[in-house]
Amino acid sequence: MTVELSNKQILDCLETGTPFALVAILSHQGSTPRTSGSRMVVMPDGTLFGTIGGGLLEAKVTDACLELIRKKTCRIQAFSLNQELKGSLDMVCGGCLTVLMETLVPGPELIPVFQALVALEQAGRKGVLVSRLSGPGQGEFTVQKSLVRPDGSVTGSCLIPKPLLDDICDNRFSGRFPIVHTLDPAAFILQPMIPADTLFIFGAGHVGFVLAQLAHLTGFSTVVTDDREAFANQNRFPHARQVRVTPDFENAFDKLTIDSHSFIVILTRGHLHDQIVLEQALLTGPAYIGMIGSRTKQDRIYDNLMAKGISKERLHTVYSPVGLPIGAQTPAEIGVSIMAQIIQVRQGNPT
Repeated sequence: MTVELSNKQILDCLETGTPFALVAILSHQGSTPRTSGSRMVVMPDGTLFGTIGGGLLEAKVTDACLELIRKKTCRIQAFSLNQELKGSLDMVCGGCLTVLMETLVPGPELIPVFQALVALEQAGRKGVLVSRLSGPGQGEFTVQKSLVRPDGSVTGSCLIPKPLLDDICDNRFSGRFPIVHTLDPAAFILQPMIPADTLFIFGAGHVGFVLAQLAHLTGFSTVVTDDREAFANQNRFPHARQVRVTPDFENAFDKLTIDSHSFIVILTRGHLHDQIVLEQALLTGPAYIGMIGSRTKQDRIYDNLMAKGISKERLHTVYSPVGLPIGAQTPAEIGVSIMAQIIQVRQGNPT
């Protein structure tokens, strides 16, 4: 199963010492299999990590990358989803993609950039990856890369003109997709690195275990909290950004940063714990709060919280019973229903 390409995977590829290609969709129009910002790694043996949509389009990009790896160059190329490509993708409407294909050559100038990027990502902070384009011409070029942190500090060999650095620090390039920026006589590719949305899972039992796996596969960063160390540990949740063991749930939100890119799911082992966590969650501003349980349980908890002064309107923003109504029974099915609902909300289509 394909996992969304992470900067840690790119760093792992660099640490093998073998040149490879990094693909990114710069722009898209019409009906396309993936959108701007989607990334993929092409190794010299044809192994792929991530995807830009599959089918003949991905095969053509892979072939182009293998050629670029041999020459150690980069290229920006447009691909039109003509009848040949549409047929392989089973698409009804045509579209077009502009794709950046970069050969990354591991070395002491490049590896520290991605090490810094991974550290920034793990800290939940954003940055901008800057690539300066140069020679050899005829549609192909090489790049030097640097990472610009929010405080303006820079890691990497790419020389960034002060006006551009000032613009980056002033959040002039705060979108989510890479752009080509010209500052005569140089050209740059600016790739905003936005931390992944975070899924906070309260409860490390059977459903929480499945949900964390699904979150990893769908590009979320996960933070798991439970009061049982036997359940909440890094061995059980190897892909979690953080696994927290709390002696009780009264202070479950201590040292957590909750914002509009946060999603909260409450799955603890008891109604009282769920109520305690929900009460704290309602004081924050996440994109989503979901709580497992029956409507009877929901009504009892809501009555208790309204008696403590929480409004009915605020409680009605909670997704409970959590998950899409697909008739889920097993922990895996319940996890799928919850993850589907979270993705629906993230895509701007709340139920």
